[in-house]
Amino acid sequence: MPVEYTRNFNFIKKFVVIFGTQKEEDMSMNYIIVDFEMNPMACEYKEERLTCRFEIIEIGAVIMDESFMVIGEFKTLVKPQYNDSIYKRYETLTGISTQMVYGAPIFATAYEMFADWCESYGSEFEVYAWSENDYNQLVTEMELKNYSCKDKMKLLANWFDFQKEYKEKLGLERIMSLEKALYYAGIDFEGHMHDALCDAKNTAKLFAIVRNEERCNVVLGTVMDALRPKNVSTLGEMIDFGSLMEQLA
Repeated sequence: MPVEYTRNFNFIKKFVVIFGTQKEEDMSMNYIIVDFEMNPMACEYKEERLTCRFEIIEIGAVIMDESFMVIGEFKTLVKPQYNDSIYKRYETLTGISTQMVYGAPIFATAYEMFADWCESYGSEFEVYAWSENDYNQLVTEMELKNYSCKDKMKLLANWFDFQKEYKEKLGLERIMSLEKALYYAGIDFEGHMHDALCDAKNTAKLFAIVRNEERCNVVLGTVMDALRPKNVSTLGEMIDFGSLMEQLA
C-alpha cells in the first residue's frame, strides 16, 4: 500500500524545501533535473544487499520551463530503512548526519512528495539526471521496498540520462564527470558538491546550454572540436614521413 503522506505533512515539512509557484496545468513541456544522495545499507542485511546496496537519503531537484528558466526547486531528506547510521564518509561527502535523517520521511513518502511536486507544474514533463545511476538506484530501491504505486510511475517512463546526451552532443568516446563537464562549459560550481539540490541546480545550468543550439556552439564549440576523437585512417596520416626523412638524412 502506498504511504498517504498528506496526513503527516505537518510533522515532516521541516525536512522538505519547496520553492516556486505551481502553475495551472497546461500542455507546455517542463524539464526536471534531479539528483539523489545515498548511503550504504548495513552489512548485516546480506540478502537485501543482493538487490540494492544503497539507500537514497536526499532528493534534490529543479524544474525548468520550455525556455529553460528555473521555475521551482524541491529538496527533502529521506530516512534510511536498512542502516541506523549515516557512515562518516558519506556524512563528510554530503553534509547529512544520522541526526538529520532521524525524523525524515521514509522512501515511499519522500518519493511520492517528489512525484506530486513534479506533476503540480503540469502533466507534460521529462526527468533528467547526470548518469544512469540515479534511475537504477530508484528502480532497485522500489523493488527492495516493494513500492508499486502505479499512479506515481510516470517519472520512470519519462526519465533520461543527461550525461549520455552531453557525451553524444560533444562526440566523446567516454563519459565525463559533472565537475569536469561544468568546467569545460565555464560554469563555476555553486554551493556544496554532493548536496542533492546544489548538484541539480548546477546540472540545470549545463542543461540549459546544451539544449540551446546557438549558445551551445558558442560556449562548447571549441571544447567539442578539441575533445572530439580524430579519425585516422592511414599510416600516412599518423606519421609525417617528410619530417621523418629529414631527421634520418
